[in-house]
Amino acid sequence: MDIAAWIEGVKNHFSWEEHKWYIFASFGALVAYKVVRYCYREYQLPPGPIGWPWLGYTPCLKQGAFKDVQSICKKYGPVTSFRVCGKLMVILSDEEAIKGAALENRALIGRYTMLSSHSLARGHGLFNYDGDNASSLRRVLVRGIYQLMQDKVTHQGGPVGTNINSILDEILDQECGKFNKYLHSMNGRPFKVTLNFRCLMWHIVWRSSFGIECPLDEETINGFAQCVGYINANIGPFQYKQMLPNFLSGLVRHCRIFRRMLGADKLWDSYQKAISAVRQTVGELWSSPKRNKDCLLSYFMNDDEYNISQIDASQLLLEVIAAGVDTTALSMVWCCYGLANGKLEIAPDEEFTESKLEEIHRLASVVPMALPHYAKFDSYVKGYLIPKNSIVIFNLFSVHQSQLCKLAGASSSGVCPVANKRSSKSKLYCCESALPFSVGARACPGFMFATHMLMRVVSSLTSEFKVVEGANDKNTPELQLNGITRPQQNDSYRFIALN
Repeated sequence: MDIAAWIEGVKNHFSWEEHKWYIFASFGALVAYKVVRYCYREYQLPPGPIGWPWLGYTPCLKQGAFKDVQSICKKYGPVTSFRVCGKLMVILSDEEAIKGAALENRALIGRYTMLSSHSLARGHGLFNYDGDNASSLRRVLVRGIYQLMQDKVTHQGGPVGTNINSILDEILDQECGKFNKYLHSMNGRPFKVTLNFRCLMWHIVWRSSFGIECPLDEETINGFAQCVGYINANIGPFQYKQMLPNFLSGLVRHCRIFRRMLGADKLWDSYQKAISAVRQTVGELWSSPKRNKDCLLSYFMNDDEYNISQIDASQLLLEVIAAGVDTTALSMVWCCYGLANGKLEIAPDEEFTESKLEEIHRLASVVPMALPHYAKFDSYVKGYLIPKNSIVIFNLFSVHQSQLCKLAGASSSGVCPVANKRSSKSKLYCCESALPFSVGARACPGFMFATHMLMRVVSSLTSEFKVVEGANDKNTPELQLNGITRPQQNDSYRFIALN
C-alpha cells in the first residue's frame, strides 16, 4: 500500500469538521474534572484565613508573627491552614493532631528546608534535610551521645553496675562547680542570666564535642554564644526570605547585596563566625594523635557503621552546639522564672526529677513551633486533607498552654501537680507529657543529651541557691518573636546562697 495514500485516508477519516466535537468534549471533560477535583480538595482543607493571590496571608510573615499565628489557631481550631508565597501551610495545635501526623502517619513527615538554612548549611548536616546522608548522620549522633553518657567502666569494657559517672557527668560536675562559684561571688546581686547560661552551656557542649577546654577567651565565647542565640531567634518559617525557592541559595551565598535585600546579612555574618571556629577546631584535631578519644568528634570518626566526612562532622558539631547551647540555656532561664515565681517548687534536698523538668518544658516552649516539616504525600489528619508538599507546623506552644491550664485546674495551689511527683523514671510521650522540641520521626536526636544536662545543672543550682526575681522592668515591650526559639523577656535574677 502506498504510504502517502494511507496517511491521506486516515486524515480524511478523522477530519476536523466531522470529529471536532470529540476533541472539544474530551477537553471540556478534562477541564471539568480538574475544576471539580480542585474544588473538592479545597473543600477538604483545614479552615483558615484567606490572603492575597500567591502572596497569601501576609500578616503571618511580619515581625511578631508568632503571636498572630497563635490567634489564628485559637480562631480556626486545632488544624488550621493558609497559603503563603504559593505554598500551603498547615498548623497543628493540639496533641491529638500532632500525634496523628507525627506518629500514626510516621512516614508522612519530612524536614522542610528553609532558604536561609539551606544557604548556610550547603547540603551538609541533618537538621535541615532528609535523605540517606541525614539519616546516617542522625544515627551517628545518637550513637555518639550514647557513648558520651555511658558509665565510664562500662564504656571501657569493664563490669556493669559500678555507677561510675559518665564522661558527660564529669564535665557537668566541673562546669557546674565553676558556675556556682561565680554565683557565690555575685553575693545575691541581680544580673541578666541569659548570656551567662549560654556561656555555661557553651563550655559543656564544647568539651563534650572536642574533649578539650574551649581555647577562646571569654569575650569571644560571649560573642559566639550571642551569635548562636541570634541565629536561632531569626531563622523561622514565618518570613518571606524562608519561603523563596531554594535554587536562590547560590545567590544568597555569593551576593551580599541580595542578602541585604532579604535582611539576612547579619544572620550570615553570625553563622560564618560560628562555623569558622568549629571548622578550625575540627581541622586541628582531625589528624592529631593527641585528640581526646572520649568526645563526640572521636566517636563520629570511629563510628563502625558510617564513614563521616570532615565537613559533615563540622556541620554536625555546629548544629549540636547551636541547638544544645541555646535551647538548654533558654530552658534554664525559664527554670529560674518558674522557681522565682513559685510555679516550680524544689526543696534544697529534693531530687530534681524528669516530671519537674517537664514542667519547665511546658513553661518554656523554647522551640514553640518546632522546626518546620513538609508532607511527603497526601494524608488526612482529624478529617482534614494535608496535601503533598504542604508545610506542616507543630504548634507545641499551644499544646503546652492547654496542658498547663488543665494541670493548674487540677491543683488548688496553682502549682503543677505533676511537678511534685517524686519519680525519676523515664517517660514516654503520653497525654500529660510535654513535647519539648518535636515528636515523631524527626524528633530531636539530642533530646536525652539536653535532658541530662538540664537535670544535672538545675540540681546543682537548687542545691546551693534560692532563685529570686531581680530588677525586671514590667513595662518592657513584648518580644516580637519570629524565629525558632522563644527567649524569656525578663531575665534578671538573684541567686541567694542557702548557707
